[in-house]
Amino acid sequence: MKLPNIFEDQTPPETYPAGATIFDEGQTGDCMYIVKSGSVELRWQGKLLEVVTEDGYFGEMAIIDGGPRSAAAIAATDTVLIPVNKRRFEYMIHEIPFFAVHVMQNLCRRLRERNDIPQ
Repeated sequence: MKLPNIFEDQTPPETYPAGATIFDEGQTGDCMYIVKSGSVELRWQGKLLEVVTEDGYFGEMAIIDGGPRSAAAIAATDTVLIPVNKRRFEYMIHEIPFFAVHVMQNLCRRLRERNDIPQ
């Protein structure tokens, strides 16, 4: 599902150089991010969980449940992100119901993969 163009005209993109921390594990989060270009590493306790690339997204858990970030996000390359706040996230769910299913499937995949990581 290609997401970046939904709010791109209404939201200024954020740029991060390779190696920059987008957010840390445990931080409060008020948006998710869609990768317009580049790639982002998601890390939990220093372990690589996933590399999110163009058109992918991350950070949705924080706006779904209001809890702290469950992983750190670090720009693996020079990266351009489109932030999506809770209001826009809820709009997407309302206007594109399949988006909610897609997010739930992605959350389930990430949880299953995380459960397979040796502690």
